[in-house]
Amino acid sequence: MNDLIIGCSTNYDWSKLKYWINSINKSGFKGEKVMLLMNCDKDTVQKIHDAGFNIIGFRQDNDGNLIYQSSIPVHVERFLHIHNFLKDKDYRYVITTDVKDVVFQQNPITWLETHMGYKQINVASESIRYEDEDWGSNNLMKSFGPLIHSHNRDRLIYNAGTISGKFDTMLPLFLNIYMLCNGTSHYIEGGGGPDQAALNVLLNMKPYRDITRFTASEEGWAAQLGTTGPQVAHKYGDKLIEKCPILVDDMVCTSEGKPFALVHQYDRVPEWKQIIENKYK
Repeated sequence: MNDLIIGCSTNYDWSKLKYWINSINKSGFKGEKVMLLMNCDKDTVQKIHDAGFNIIGFRQDNDGNLIYQSSIPVHVERFLHIHNFLKDKDYRYVITTDVKDVVFQQNPITWLETHMGYKQINVASESIRYEDEDWGSNNLMKSFGPLIHSHNRDRLIYNAGTISGKFDTMLPLFLNIYMLCNGTSHYIEGGGGPDQAALNVLLNMKPYRDITRFTASEEGWAAQLGTTGPQVAHKYGDKLIEKCPILVDDMVCTSEGKPFALVHQYDRVPEWKQIIENKYK
């Protein structure tokens, strides 16, 4: 059975998307690759197609550019479109990530085959609890209010930009994230959107909490450099529950030197960003 990597983008051109795309192609991944494109110029569409990705678009203008209008932010609406794409299909593993600030350093399927066991969903820890991370705490409060915040404030944060798992469970999860987000403000001033808060609220409930692999940073699935990178780690100090990633040559690794399968938010570490982008340009 085939595996899938799927991403969603709006208003990004090739200069923003090429690192994600090229890293997947260099990782050794052999499954299907899909990009949902909302607003995208025709030259970028062609380059993504030439890179071996299937493209799902919505409308074209007279010049051949993809266009789409929506009042819902892409980081929320993507989950509905991914669900709609998947609902008549069948895969083994499904991986969906952010596309502007994620690269694949290794074949992600190798990691999943080795570590998933009987679990159905895999999410990556940000190595910090909601109560200790200002952005996440504000995002959760603004999304769902003080009662839900109080139920989750002492829990670890798991990132919505590097999700993977088995097809049958991921399919309804995507729809549930979208529907839960629809009960909130779609954009939170100073706090992004509600998608990550929605994911965490869902995963802390049955049945999801019993079938989810809550993966630590040190296990090497995905580095979350927005909280663990060298530019911010000193800010959190002993509030971080794990050691921070390190750079070994051109690979982001765990503190013990094990390369991560994925690296997220690498663009927040300027000296690492240059090295990574040179590798995947």
